[in-house]
Amino acid sequence: MKGEMDNKPSAYRVLVVDDDLTARILASHSLEQEGFEVLLADNGVAALQSFQDLQPDIVLMDVEMPGLNGFDVCRQLRSMPCGKLVPILMATGQDDIDSVREAYAAGATDFVSKPFNWKVLGHRVNYMIRASNTTEQLRQLQKSEARLGNAQRIARLGNWEWHRNSGEVYWSDQFYRLLGSKRGLTHAGIRTFLRCVPANERPQMRHWLEQLLNCRYSGFMSGINHSISLPGQNVKSVQHQAEVFCDEQGNATIIAGTMLDVSELKQAQDQVLKLARFDSLTGLSNRSVFCDRVQLAIDQAERKGCLGAVLFLDLDNFKRINDTLGHGIGDLLLKEVARRLTDSVRTADRVSDQGSLNSADADLTVVTENSPPPLVARFGGDEFTVLLPEINQIRDAENVARRILESIGLSIDLAGHEVVITPSIGIAIFPHHGEDVDSLMKNVDAAMYYVKHAGKNGYELFVKSMNVVAKRRLELESHLRHAIAANELSLNYQPQVAMSSGKIVGVEALLRWNSPQLGFVSPVEFIPIAEETGLIAPIGEWVMREACRQTRQWQLQGLPKIRVAVNLSVRQFARQNLEKLVDQVLLDTELPVDCLELEITENMLMDDVEGSVETLHRLKALGVQLAIDDFGTGYSSLSYLKRFPIDRLKVDRSFITHVTTDPGDASVTQAIIAVAHNLGLSVTAEGVEEVSQLKFLQQHACEEVQGFLFSRPLTAEDLAELLGSNDGFIPLPTDIDSD
Repeated sequence: MKGEMDNKPSAYRVLVVDDDLTARILASHSLEQEGFEVLLADNGVAALQSFQDLQPDIVLMDVEMPGLNGFDVCRQLRSMPCGKLVPILMATGQDDIDSVREAYAAGATDFVSKPFNWKVLGHRVNYMIRASNTTEQLRQLQKSEARLGNAQRIARLGNWEWHRNSGEVYWSDQFYRLLGSKRGLTHAGIRTFLRCVPANERPQMRHWLEQLLNCRYSGFMSGINHSISLPGQNVKSVQHQAEVFCDEQGNATIIAGTMLDVSELKQAQDQVLKLARFDSLTGLSNRSVFCDRVQLAIDQAERKGCLGAVLFLDLDNFKRINDTLGHGIGDLLLKEVARRLTDSVRTADRVSDQGSLNSADADLTVVTENSPPPLVARFGGDEFTVLLPEINQIRDAENVARRILESIGLSIDLAGHEVVITPSIGIAIFPHHGEDVDSLMKNVDAAMYYVKHAGKNGYELFVKSMNVVAKRRLELESHLRHAIAANELSLNYQPQVAMSSGKIVGVEALLRWNSPQLGFVSPVEFIPIAEETGLIAPIGEWVMREACRQTRQWQLQGLPKIRVAVNLSVRQFARQNLEKLVDQVLLDTELPVDCLELEITENMLMDDVEGSVETLHRLKALGVQLAIDDFGTGYSSLSYLKRFPIDRLKVDRSFITHVTTDPGDASVTQAIIAVAHNLGLSVTAEGVEEVSQLKFLQQHACEEVQGFLFSRPLTAEDLAELLGSNDGFIPLPTDIDSD
């Protein structure tokens, strides 16, 4: 038996059972950081063997596995003598209620939804082991009658008996303690007990007792959870179990029960819930909670016929501060912004209740009497949101925005660094700007981006920004329709370098648009419009043809043979005859098939897994190379990845940027490389800008790198010059191998 958690002699063992290698790797990293010893099994048979040989303290098991699925394994574990009490945490799909029911029926202790919240998982496993150890300790101690009293005291478990015919009620010493008394000081009786139950829970308690009394057969057992409220003490959470014993006529004669104090367990469960619903850094509500509250406020506003508002904040130039001063200072800044934001909203709330505090606050009337309070949330990264469930008029929301601008805009001292940060704030009013969460958040986000483009450090109502944004979009769409014919599109090429030699082995084709009327337009701005309007199909075909034509031209010039990587859009990948288009382009340009690489994002593949597998196999049959772009930012599911006939994974630049400063990004990058190598794939790392990043990638055997450390995206002419110089080699930094 394990000792208490604060003084355990060794790490708890967690058996992770999942056929998905990525899930096993990420679970190992997450749980080992919390101090667990992690055991791994990739199928049900291996799990049963590992359980018998190693006897883990808890099992974390996926439902969907080939051969023996999670339910079958769970049932077999419960049939083993050593597996009856070990906690089993089943991993099911999001909102998969049927799997949840079957998991409990198979004997699972609890379930968790995929994808995992890795920060919460370790805590949840810890609390389950703790709860299991408490129960196991109780079971073992109860075997000895002589030590029963001590066992009950340790486990905070009291027992009682009610003899129906005589009316006699027996309470154990621990039962008295749970009710804040001692034997001899309080009369043991049902009425005495009910007085310790909060008034609002007594009807439910009486109904439970009546069910027990009306039972007609011995052995009937029933349970109930309720509270114990004693004067001058904290409310206890207890778990009640009772069994009925009947005479030959079927009349209940004795009812025996136990009452267990589960207050600490409930607190632990509440803490897990808090971690799942609140931002761990700032303590604010998270995106999920905020969206739920917004929908509730929209529904209430509709019933009452009143207005409400949502404010969306993004911190201006936060990335620059974070990169310059470090993530530690960045975290301090986010916490201080959260505090000031909360104070600003609370000030407005107080003014509405008490009248104006001074002349400057006279118009800050945000909510009506008895209205729900405002809610502040961290939406993600440096984005914050504010919900004003009820306002008297639209300018009330603007008043709150002004208050926030004044408060956050004041200088902040962070560990000796004086920092000034400003927010860009979008405002949307419901029901005017959206009758559901999605439309409202889309519009308030658009209003915030209008402020960003207009110079930052301000606020704007969606109604004022909507026309400008729409006009810009229509203008871009109109000019984009003629961009190909007008020869306004071009390609730049960024080299991909082999880590082993410094040789340029490939290039990625990057689309550029220089409009005579609009000037240079960022792909971030026009690509989404092209996808929404369907223009991405002809543009994508042009990119593929031009990239293949140019690569063949370099070959005809006698330059080193390289491959060219072309990104496929969602619409391109979904078209039925994609492989025919690729084949025709290769024929027309005479580019060898192995010189073309098609890049697909993992999210695109997961939209239709079966269709994606068929499409990739048809493309692979042509002889082209296939790569998954931005790997790690989407599903990252090995169970599907194994089915895709790909050659290469590309690690997204978002991981590489902080790979030497953020242990989480380093762990994910290392895991991606390990996954790729286990599948026989090579890895290309994007966004390499520093020698330290290059050294990290070399230490973990990453094959190829791409980024500003070697070269920015180049025109076709500049790339040809680079290929022609030094036989297509780019010298690696001289200090890459230094300590």
